[in-house]
Amino acid sequence: MKGLRVSDIVLPCSGDMRPHPSVEMSDPIRRAIELMVRHNLKDIAVVRGIRPVGRVRLEDAFERMGLMKEPRLDDYVGEMEV
Repeated sequence: MKGLRVSDIVLPCSGDMRPHPSVEMSDPIRRAIELMVRHNLKDIAVVRGIRPVGRVRLEDAFERMGLMKEPRLDDYVGEMEV
């Protein structure tokens, strides 16, 4: 997991992204996760200077770090044969 950076999972941002809290492209994904958890966010702005240039979703960050969510029964209902 060493070397995983925000730039590895950045997505385009929408116009309503708040620039604080934020991370930069070169920050470790771990830093983005820490800030999102601390501030109870599902995504976080990626900035260049003070301008938002992208976003990172908590779900994507967890997945990239190998921290998958627990499967729920609802995830499999459509796959079950009757």
